Amino acid sequence: MNDPHLEAVGDCKKFKTNAKWGVIPFRMLDSGKTEVLIISTRRKNWSLPKGNLIKNIGPKRTALLEAYEEAGIDGTLQEKPILCSIGRTCVYFFPMEVNKVFEDWPESSYRKRKWIKVSKASNMLHHRAMGKILLKFFPQRN
Repeated sequence: MNDPHLEAVGDCKKFKTNAKWGVIPFRMLDSGKTEVLIISTRRKNWSLPKGNLIKNIGPKRTALLEAYEEAGIDGTLQEKPILCSIGRTCVYFFPMEVNKVFEDWPESSYRKRKWIKVSKASNMLHHRAMGKILLKFFPQRN
């Protein structure tokens, strides 16, 4: 992992409190292919669910809350987040296998969501660094 945009990280207690936390939502299709869920932003770009750390609930629960609020999903988080550097902002994404998709969610009135192939999602995401971590995390599923 020599790419500065991608780095597996360990102990969550060492992270900066001003970092953002989110999820890389994915699902496995019966065909064996993987899809990721991307969401629209207020500026009509595509992104992954993320938000500021809520100190009293910690990184994992913050990531799960953002997934629910922004994308209307729930799932199982992997243990170690992946670091994504976006400008001066550090975003830690937990890969999350989605097991529940809600019909209605807190931000559904102004966000769209889309299940899409990894390779296509990597090109659609507004921040290139996010696209790079998708391709690194799912190398065999492009």
